[in-house]
Amino acid sequence: TENAAQPGTVKKPEKLRAVLIDRDGVINEEPGPILKPEAFRFVPGSIEAVARINQAGWLCLLVTNQAALARGQMNLGEFSAVTRKMNRELFRSGARMDAMYFCPHHPDWDAGKKRSSPKNCGCRKPEPGLLEKACRAHGILPSETVMIGDTTKDFEASRRFGCFSIGVRTGHGGQDGTCSTKPDCWQDDLASAVDWLMGGETMT
Repeated sequence: TENAAQPGTVKKPEKLRAVLIDRDGVINEEPGPILKPEAFRFVPGSIEAVARINQAGWLCLLVTNQAALARGQMNLGEFSAVTRKMNRELFRSGARMDAMYFCPHHPDWDAGKKRSSPKNCGCRKPEPGLLEKACRAHGILPSETVMIGDTTKDFEASRRFGCFSIGVRTGHGGQDGTCSTKPDCWQDDLASAVDWLMGGETMT
């Protein structure tokens, strides 16, 4: 649902129930599309940050665009292998993702073939579909949610959904140029964002 809120007008939730997190550039380093498990490397401090979200009693929900599936660069089996590696390493450190939601689409590609004309879906960020689906599945309102991302697509999806957004300077650091939207606040990385949510840091 389109929401007219502009960055800086959505307040940090008084009752936080869920943290939505983009994957590439936030949880893991992003040298390019992550096509194989061996290419998946956590951003320093991100595993511990997820564990702290878990310990705080907040749901940790992953919401990620995975256009490599539409481009034919990887298949669902390969994507699942990357996900298993992520989950195994989180589990070893006492951390977990409570659920994952991903968009396998791209407006210009379908099953590795270039489309004759663009076709948009409702789940690819900056559309809010993934955020809506994740929160609806758990009975959570936008006002009870924070989105942490590294791209303007993440910030715009948050704006349309109506939830508070935190931008991190890892990954694209908001320099992808897709949208003009800015986050409600900036932090250096996922660990700093979680520190701030838990009251340990000041807003930037």
